[in-house]
Amino acid sequence: MTPLEFLTALWGNKPPDQYMLIWTLPDKRSRWFKDVAAAAEFVVNISFLDVYSGVGLAGKDYGPARRCVSGEITGLAGIGTDFDLKSAAHGNKPLPVTIEDALAIAPASMPPSLVIATGNGAHAWWLFKETWVFENDEERKEAAALVARWHTLLRYNSQNKGWAFDRLSDLARVLRIPGTQNRKDPANPKEVALYSASGRRYNPSDFQEYLDDLDIPDPDAQEKAARDWQERFKDRPALVVNPAAAISEDVLNLWLELDMKFRNTWNRLRHDLHDQSQSGYDLALACFGMDASISEQQIVDLICHHRRLGGKPQRTRLDYFQRTISKAARKTGGGSAGATPLLSAPDAPRPPDPSAAAPDIPVSQDAHNEDPARAAEREAARAAKEKEDREQILARISAAVGIGIGRIVKVTGKDPSYRVELQSGRKIEFTSLGKLIGGDLFRVSIMSATNQYLPKVKAKLWEEVVKALMAVIEDEENTDEEEWEGSTRAYVERYLAETGFIPSIDSQGVQGQRKPMIVDGQITISSSDFQMYVNRTHGQNLSVKMVASMIAAIGGKAMRVRGAGFKEQKRWALPAEDFDPGQYQKASKEAGRG
Repeated sequence: MTPLEFLTALWGNKPPDQYMLIWTLPDKRSRWFKDVAAAAEFVVNISFLDVYSGVGLAGKDYGPARRCVSGEITGLAGIGTDFDLKSAAHGNKPLPVTIEDALAIAPASMPPSLVIATGNGAHAWWLFKETWVFENDEERKEAAALVARWHTLLRYNSQNKGWAFDRLSDLARVLRIPGTQNRKDPANPKEVALYSASGRRYNPSDFQEYLDDLDIPDPDAQEKAARDWQERFKDRPALVVNPAAAISEDVLNLWLELDMKFRNTWNRLRHDLHDQSQSGYDLALACFGMDASISEQQIVDLICHHRRLGGKPQRTRLDYFQRTISKAARKTGGGSAGATPLLSAPDAPRPPDPSAAAPDIPVSQDAHNEDPARAAEREAARAAKEKEDREQILARISAAVGIGIGRIVKVTGKDPSYRVELQSGRKIEFTSLGKLIGGDLFRVSIMSATNQYLPKVKAKLWEEVVKALMAVIEDEENTDEEEWEGSTRAYVERYLAETGFIPSIDSQGVQGQRKPMIVDGQITISSSDFQMYVNRTHGQNLSVKMVASMIAAIGGKAMRVRGAGFKEQKRWALPAEDFDPGQYQKASKEAGRG
């Protein structure tokens, strides 16, 4: 592909009064062109430089020393992105090895129009059918949000593969032009060339629909929704997200009977809805709730009920419902002040809406069949977003408590325990939720395990830390008894192999009284000595109670041993069939001689 072919593909239908940017390195100079052919000729004549094209248009010539900033871009050719590949130029970052690998993070149903091999990576372009020229600042912000959300999706998909992805999504970006060279290493220039062309072009609405379907967030919109929510509900009780919530059968049946649009929404038969995803139906239900003047909590319950009946994944994050209700409020005007509630009480129905546009389709039909591939993409994006949200919360917790926390785990079971995994790799066990969220206990446990001083967290801030802790806890099943027993056996075997035995507790100093010894043909150990060994050598913070449970799980039996002049000592006798005393006789005799 020549520079002329490329620039024509980007800007062949741009308005004649708009400027294209050709930018070069290492001189960092800008050249502005209205004419595509003139721009292409210039590119050909400066092959000794690194040459880039702006992804956006400018309304004027900014001169050789400036680039048009994002807030002044006047139009876009499409969405362009930069994929880095594994190479010496990118250090040790986890990156895809080939362009084909990198393209795997792009949605299969929306392939790039052009892919340009750049030497150390690739640039992908999703070109619009027509140049998107912004009519006003609001439209420019809409375009910026769309580009940012698309790059967020790519970052989520990249995270799912364990790769780094720089979300460089501003409208003033520049990308390389095929037919030139990558000369960042002058001794080893690399050709910039067309890698693939799908021939596909898109409308901006194609991206909007796709991103809405996957519920990819727009950071600015999220902040606005949060502000709207705080203002709207500042004097109201907090909402509760309960996946098992249900609208009463009497109320639901009346709504189904009296409102055709609601009936078709409830049965996923709203063929007039542009967005047929579950999120689209959530919004439709929220709009119904606004028009019907039901409470915000009822709207949340209604959405949860509808998702559960349809077998759809439940949304458990409050911010999702905040955004949906805020969007519905804006769409419907927040519910008109004089509107009659659809159902203010079981015996007070509202007449049917005669203007309902949806046809009356029998409720037994089900025309909503979700594409499995799209469902998988949505689930992958959701998982990546949750991971990113969790990491951000963990970063805030780390800043508050003064040490890097990488993960918080709840080990489920009859008596659940908790584990804090530090970024250093050290793991600290908490035998109960009370100990995890107890400010002083939390702080002392981590200091004890790390020998690192942590400042005390003020009570008011600790309340916020606890809320954050609860939000990022990950459940870990504790049903695999064999795995539990196996790790305990490994600890015991290493402890016995590395710890000298005593012949008896007689004639032993304080430090030696609790070392392993053989009693009546069985190895016996002290839970306190074993606890100190495990915590010291494996970076744990296990309590004596937890260690006793571990020993009991592998068949240890509690017993008591008396020595001359010593108080009775509690020990654990290990099963001889698993821990053969004969293997340790030599160690025991050598310890006795010493």
